[in-house]
Amino acid sequence: MQLYLSPTSPFARKVKVALLEMDLPFEEIRVDPWATPPALAAANPLSQVPTLVSDTGLALGNSDTILAWLMSTHPNPGLLPAAAPEHARALRHGAIAQGMLEATVQIVLERRRTPGQQSAALIERRKASLQRSVAALEHEFSASRATFPLDAIGVAVALAYLDFRLPEYHWHKDAMRLSAWQGWAAARASMQASAPPA
Repeated sequence: MQLYLSPTSPFARKVKVALLEMDLPFEEIRVDPWATPPALAAANPLSQVPTLVSDTGLALGNSDTILAWLMSTHPNPGLLPAAAPEHARALRHGAIAQGMLEATVQIVLERRRTPGQQSAALIERRKASLQRSVAALEHEFSASRATFPLDAIGVAVALAYLDFRLPEYHWHKDAMRLSAWQGWAAARASMQASAPPA
């Protein structure tokens, strides 16, 4: 398999961490998707990362699509609980984590606009959604250290991306349990190997 990624993309990081946790071999191809490199555009007309090309030539974009395909084609080890209540809870927390990534990226992109073009209302709305999400995860995410399933991967990547892109948001002081778990997650080999450049 080939994985097209940008080292700073949190969406690509989710897929890379999952591949490492599943112990699946892959070739990492680092690209700048904004430059529309021909190989990436040929695999994914949207020129987005992550893009995964399977051994049979199937090209998939979108992190959640890639992860769903990986779990269907490589069910062992399973990255989601099989039992209904736990499965639904994991999907909920994974969706919250995905939304946190999207909100953080929106803030980053909005701040890159000229001051006169920036929407302060949009930034504040996204910040509020991040605060609510952290509070929800602090209250209900299991923060187990026994396993590192798909929802945990998403939460770990989302929290790390907050620290990477919005260091002024001191979420740790408001979510001590989650912060302690994040320290454990960040030390995992898969998270270390996928960390963005300092």
